[in-house]
Amino acid sequence: MAPQSEFVLGTVCSINLYEAGSADLYGTLFSRLRQLNDIFNNYSDSSEISRVNQNAAASPVHVSQDFFVVLKTALDFARLTGGAFDPTVGPLVKLWGFGKEPRVPSQEEIDAAKKLVGWQNVLIDQNRAANASPKELEAPASNDKGSQDQNPAAGPYVRFTKSGVRLDLGAIAKGYAADCLVDILRERGVQRASLSLGGNVYVYGKKPGGSLWNVAVRNPEKPGQNSFMLKTQNATVVTSGAYERFFVQDGKTYGHIIDPATGFPAQSGLASVTIVSQNSMVADALSTSLFVLGKEKIPAIKKSALAGDFDCVLVDESGKAWASEGLKGRLTPLGGANIEWF
Repeated sequence: MAPQSEFVLGTVCSINLYEAGSADLYGTLFSRLRQLNDIFNNYSDSSEISRVNQNAAASPVHVSQDFFVVLKTALDFARLTGGAFDPTVGPLVKLWGFGKEPRVPSQEEIDAAKKLVGWQNVLIDQNRAANASPKELEAPASNDKGSQDQNPAAGPYVRFTKSGVRLDLGAIAKGYAADCLVDILRERGVQRASLSLGGNVYVYGKKPGGSLWNVAVRNPEKPGQNSFMLKTQNATVVTSGAYERFFVQDGKTYGHIIDPATGFPAQSGLASVTIVSQNSMVADALSTSLFVLGKEKIPAIKKSALAGDFDCVLVDESGKAWASEGLKGRLTPLGGANIEWF
């Protein structure tokens, strides 16, 4: 059966199952993507994230396990990066109008929105009941399963400590979606597949014939062209860059990745960050984190168990490129591009 594509999660998602392709399996995979879209779509008033944003300042909101896993990982990355990756960046994203009508806000507007940004304003608990107070949500979760059984409403909850907090999980949700699809592929015994969810690629197994997959790394200065070709298998390749979504005002280009510290689009000097890993949710968060933090923070991030084992390709605004040593022999420059290894 031919590869299938659908517009979901705000992008074109393409799946190729090769010899395992069937209408039933493609249907299952795209149904899962639509389910996740209903959870993480910030532009739908009926999505789970919108429900949380609307109500979590007033009282704890019960959330799905999907939502809890993604939000917990996002908060872990916020802690690791000192807030450079912050799932509460929603007020700033909304202010800049990305996804609708982009514009450059005034400094006064940015300062006001920044007061609503802060991952510490989000409290989560895997086991608390709906009537838990903010103080109770701050306390360690109980492991008493008997008490949970007596309360059928017990489960994962989210609470905001102030009004105006707005979650935006767009920098991590597509990675989680890719991992969910791979879980289904494993359960179904699929031998090989390729997934493309916008800037998130996952190549599963090996290509027909047993060779490694070729995954292109785009040229951030010329988006229609590729800078590198990567050979890999059973891996995700996730790229973040200002070239993905941007607008130009008064001759200046503004990218969509916001630095929570300044309230402006990130200015780390990087044009794109590509992460190669086995966990797409982690790779998604890493690509955004490093785009904001810059190259010099990579050694510290690599020491974290949260980041896991990853390789990366960085391209700065002048076109200079760096790649981690783990990609030697597998990363090929195209069109005269040069690589400095680190």
